[in-house]
Amino acid sequence: MTDHGDHLNLCKADADMLDRLVDVGFEIDQLEGLCEEEHQRATNILNMFGLLEHYPVEDASDELIDVTLARIDQYEDKQRARMHIQTADVQATSSGSGFRMPDLISIACMVLIAASVVIWLGRTTRAQSLSMQCSNNMAAVGMGLANYANDHRGTMPTTSVAGLGGLFGSADPERLDPTPLLDGYCESHHLNCPGHGGENSTGFSYQTQRKESWDTLKRHRRVFVVLSDTNPILAALLAGDSHDPMTRSRNHGSSGQNQLLDDGSTISLMGPPVLGGDNIWILDGNNRRIDIFLTH
Repeated sequence: MTDHGDHLNLCKADADMLDRLVDVGFEIDQLEGLCEEEHQRATNILNMFGLLEHYPVEDASDELIDVTLARIDQYEDKQRARMHIQTADVQATSSGSGFRMPDLISIACMVLIAASVVIWLGRTTRAQSLSMQCSNNMAAVGMGLANYANDHRGTMPTTSVAGLGGLFGSADPERLDPTPLLDGYCESHHLNCPGHGGENSTGFSYQTQRKESWDTLKRHRRVFVVLSDTNPILAALLAGDSHDPMTRSRNHGSSGQNQLLDDGSTISLMGPPVLGGDNIWILDGNNRRIDIFLTH
């Protein structure tokens, strides 16, 4: 209390008494062991503080009160504004709650992006699944052809194809015929590509050659394409219309074409339909002993 005493110009005895009064909450009756002089000193200090309470102060003007209340109102308005979403940025819902428009736009964008990714993944997964089923069906056909050849002295089932003789410049060629394989060598669904676009009933195109070429294949044991996904330019080729021999099969979304080789293996050409320099969709006229040509 020394500082207080110095500020109020109290002597040390008065300052000590003030400290004691502070300790008892200015209740003089709570002070014990006071002599008459100390009691009088405490009474004088209390009287001094009583004079301060009655110090004359002018009443506040109405203008000062109004200004003060206005400041309080402004402060409360700012506090409420911080706790609420601005109405200019809110699109109210039927339930009365609201969201900021930028938030709604952000959420909509994220939903659209997520949906596009899911759709793309779904399509990709489905295309891969169909391509795998197609390859498995071809492998089953290859197994059936091997078993058929074992039962028929190494021959393959072929049939004469009318209407294609003009492309070969001679009599009608022979095409691999999968029909005999249904006699216990494979199932009917194996003769179908699940990813074909409906250009022909099965989605497969089969090796087509002159009869003597088939005999050459048997003698030289050359590995060649037995069947593939649908030849996409065959109709234009037969009609004499313009066509692009590099067109990919429309099976599997034009992503490429699967092929079955005569050794029973399957391959997938993801690029142009060219195998060993030979375009598999056309008779390209090169001097080859075997010119791969797939029809349906």
